[in-house]
Amino acid sequence: MPKPAKGSEYLKGSMIREVNTLVDELEGNGVDVIKMHIGQPGVPPSSELISEFTDLLREKPFELSAYSSTPGILELREAIADDYYRYSGVKVSSSNISVTTGSSEAIITLAMAFLNPGDKVVLLNPTYLLYKPIMQYFNAKVTEVKVNISNDFNPDPEELKRAVDKGTKLIVLVNPDNPTGSTLKSEVVKTAVDLAVDNDSLLIYDEAYRHLYYEGEHVYALRYNMSNVVALNTFSKDPALPGWRLGFAVADESILNVFNRVKQYININPPTPAQFIGLLYLRKYKEDFIKETIPLFKERRDVVYNSIRSMLPDAKVLKPKAGLFMFPDLSRYLSKINMNDLDFSLRLLREKHVGVVPGSAFGDGGALHIRINFTRESTDRLREGVERIAELLRELSVL
Repeated sequence: MPKPAKGSEYLKGSMIREVNTLVDELEGNGVDVIKMHIGQPGVPPSSELISEFTDLLREKPFELSAYSSTPGILELREAIADDYYRYSGVKVSSSNISVTTGSSEAIITLAMAFLNPGDKVVLLNPTYLLYKPIMQYFNAKVTEVKVNISNDFNPDPEELKRAVDKGTKLIVLVNPDNPTGSTLKSEVVKTAVDLAVDNDSLLIYDEAYRHLYYEGEHVYALRYNMSNVVALNTFSKDPALPGWRLGFAVADESILNVFNRVKQYININPPTPAQFIGLLYLRKYKEDFIKETIPLFKERRDVVYNSIRSMLPDAKVLKPKAGLFMFPDLSRYLSKINMNDLDFSLRLLREKHVGVVPGSAFGDGGALHIRINFTRESTDRLREGVERIAELLRELSVL
């Protein structure tokens, strides 16, 4: 075969997808797996939404199957702009919106549009596993700011200031965070925005879970500045439509002019059927869906958190105020037997049939942690999942 492209070695494959493949194989062999690994809400989309979309597809099959403009259909962009203003208080128009094929396309497009070889990118560690390899693929110099549970996984603003300089092209923050479940303090977000402005950098502000709050309120970076911030959002979480691959970016028009020009070479347009179901969701179903799911997810969060505290007393764990994830630190157990989080996660899946993601997949700051999605399963199965984690640790003679 031809020699792979330089940089492709950084794209090793997502550990989340690898675990998911193993889960699929087990389930294909008739094994019942407790799925606490994949970042998908544990509820289906609204049945009324699906029914109305199905009727619309029958009525307008050509329109819903046709090409759209690269930044998305105007109606959807207008609806997103209105919705974003409603929740954030930031006045935006359709020209500030670009609809994407999930947030993943937006991340790649931003790297293609704004990174030159040797440019500096500042990330947190641990953080969402897509960012670092993509930046490395484009030959950026990645600087990481370590975070940990001692400060609720928030970076020290002074450390951010030391990390960002005139050579920094991109700063990346994920809030609410994946994998740690943390929510960023307003001081941290404001500091990052100011640093982006002062250093002519771009702050990528990934807020995919901005509606899934159980306590507190989301901090919108765009409230502080529009010229140096691009906010990434998705329809994968609060509408529970991950497989439809629909997201959007919110930014100043000058940023999106470059973004959309580059984006058309990646994907001509976002999936047209997905755009129409997204439009229906925003117009009619969003408020009710959020009201129904937040109490359910909060109950499941509490069950997992309390189960960890009672069954794994030496684990350190943050009770997340938002999002889908918990990120327990199992170092007090695993260090006793010199086992890493990857081996533990794979053994947990194969022997106890519980899917989790090893924390080191999100950076070395996540070593000896595991990421748990606390929304995917019922409360009984979630409790059983934690029981099986404890059972494996007992069998390893560390609990």
